[in-house]
Amino acid sequence: MILVFDMTNSGTAHVPINRGLLEAMALAFPGTGVRFHAEADHLQAVRAAPAMRGLPNLRFTPIALSPLHRWKTHIVSARRFWRELRTIQAALRAAARESAPRGEPHLLVLASTTPTAILAALIAARTARRPVSVQVGLHGNLNEVVGWRSRHPLLRRLDLHAMLARPSRRLRLLVFETVIRDALEAAIPGSRARTDVLPHPVDVREAAGRAAPPPLPEGPIRVGIVGMATASKGIDAYLETARLFRARHGARIEFHIVGGRPGSTPAERFADIAHPVEAGHIPRETFAARMAGLHYVFLPLQPGYYSLSPSGGLMDAVAWCKPVIAARVPITQALFAEGGDIGHLCDDLAGMQAVLEELVTGGPDRARYEAQTAALHRLREGRGPEAQALAYRAILRQGFPELFAPAPSPAWQGARA
Repeated sequence: MILVFDMTNSGTAHVPINRGLLEAMALAFPGTGVRFHAEADHLQAVRAAPAMRGLPNLRFTPIALSPLHRWKTHIVSARRFWRELRTIQAALRAAARESAPRGEPHLLVLASTTPTAILAALIAARTARRPVSVQVGLHGNLNEVVGWRSRHPLLRRLDLHAMLARPSRRLRLLVFETVIRDALEAAIPGSRARTDVLPHPVDVREAAGRAAPPPLPEGPIRVGIVGMATASKGIDAYLETARLFRARHGARIEFHIVGGRPGSTPAERFADIAHPVEAGHIPRETFAARMAGLHYVFLPLQPGYYSLSPSGGLMDAVAWCKPVIAARVPITQALFAEGGDIGHLCDDLAGMQAVLEELVTGGPDRARYEAQTAALHRLREGRGPEAQALAYRAILRQGFPELFAPAPSPAWQGARA
């Protein structure tokens, strides 16, 4: 059985990648139960997609995450650790009861995690009565391996850098782009041998049937940044670009934010955005409506952060076949190498603004725009559910061969034989 846990997210956060990962698992192993454990509101957001309801081996189990240090995964907390350990042990006990006649091994997958949850999973695996392995999915918080570390010796032994550097035959890591595995190896030498790569899943169904934006060059050019309006996503550069272009070109260009803003960020900062920017995560229907209306996705990604982090906004652009205007960082450079002409790859913000200026004043090349959307469509199909399922099955077969070994016969059968 595959037991999946999201130990950090709530609501609509990380919904697309969790859907993609769960669908890949369930399709890869249709005869194996997949159990997803997360907070109730996150489960509701994930299971809302029709694709989730069409997977008979996938079930959802609500859990309560610790209220301590939410979103602060770099903090090592003993109280949070005990909650994580009890949660994982309870799930293993439930799985053992369900699969008792078969005696099958289990895989614990931490889809999003804290360092103490990794320790909890390893302890739960070591004390279980049947073989249990652990797979750790790593997202933006992987940057903690090169960030601040406590000087306290115990806390330092339990932070993310230490947990990922600690070799264990039960543990393998999962990242979502090859260039991220390369960057992790540079930060933690020797980690490559324990790290698998699953190309970042995309939701190929959400865009189906959505109305397309007006064809270029008719009407205003609609540009959007995707995700929560935070500094790591380049929101400062985006808002300054919006201010400059709205002053220069008025209604010929619109700037959108396909996401919300942190509650501490005043709404007045978003005066040049074409719509009100809500505090917090936005409903998925609002997200989809805004994505459908865009012509381009604007990605002023920062080299430091995005050396060790995938970009959900970049993958949303692929899922919705929206050409990108992107800063050159390893993940964008690799995706252009894989997909071809999928937009405009620029060396810096000035280059991105120069592309926008040319699009507004000279008008987009419609033939090239259509070719870019076609290239994105081909790229999207290569990261769809069926392709992901094949890739994930290969990852488990190579990295966790014990999951595929025949289950041992119960002792009483051996005594009878």
